[in-house]
Amino acid sequence: MKNNSSLGEEARPILPALQKCGTDNPVCDPTIALGPEASATLSWHQQAPWLLMLCLMLAVAIPSLRADALADARARFSDGEFDKSVKLYEQSLETGEPSAAVFYELGRAFAKTGKEARAALNFRRALVLDPQFVPATNALRESNVALGIAPEKPSWQSKVLDRSPMDALTIGGAAVFWLGSFLVLFAVRSRRRGRLAMGIVLVIVAAAAIDVVWQCDPRITSRTVALVLRNGGADLLSAPTDQSEKLAAMPEGSAVKILSQRGRWFYGQLSGGLRGWFLTEGIVPVIPPA
Repeated sequence: MKNNSSLGEEARPILPALQKCGTDNPVCDPTIALGPEASATLSWHQQAPWLLMLCLMLAVAIPSLRADALADARARFSDGEFDKSVKLYEQSLETGEPSAAVFYELGRAFAKTGKEARAALNFRRALVLDPQFVPATNALRESNVALGIAPEKPSWQSKVLDRSPMDALTIGGAAVFWLGSFLVLFAVRSRRRGRLAMGIVLVIVAAAAIDVVWQCDPRITSRTVALVLRNGGADLLSAPTDQSEKLAAMPEGSAVKILSQRGRWFYGQLSGGLRGWFLTEGIVPVIPPA
């Protein structure tokens, strides 16, 4: 490829002709005057504004399409067209950021169509995004009753979620950690034991707060949780073979923790602690894959 200086030397002899050329003079064509390399460069510069305009139009159009789909889904739901509203809610979620409210409304639409297991899945997804979303909590409880699933025993994690927003706890823990770290560093340099002790205490408190978030935040704890959506449920087996011993029944809509996978088999744990193997078909994760 020729450098710019050589391109300039080649173009210099035809400059007088370019200055005197008419509209029908072939010498005026930049593709003839400067060669194919310059032609490609000019073509890119000509196309760049149009490409930028197209990107801006898409950036404006996509949120508008999502808003239209969501408004249409709500209108269909109000009119009793629940199957159509389900498709529109799903379209809205595919084209935009996930929302606890939209997952909740999708769950309600599934419940109206009689698909309680899929309703429970979307109520759980709403609670992953907003653990303090009371309507989703109540709706999930009602779906589990309809599915015949026993309510889960309250844990200390659920009690923390009811009282402490995870984002605020994370930000507060991080801030306290850095404050404690700076105090420790300052105390070491200035040899002040009081500030050193205070800094160490703050770091310990911050570490405890981050640990609570790690054990309670559903965006972390639900990464391996899935729901049984297969009609009739699934069987928990002692080994990854169809002829192995049946350990327990996994009703439709029940939750299971995925521990590992071997081919078409999952190895997981039920809420009561029982572990075993089950087929991957009809097992859907609470947090959708990216």
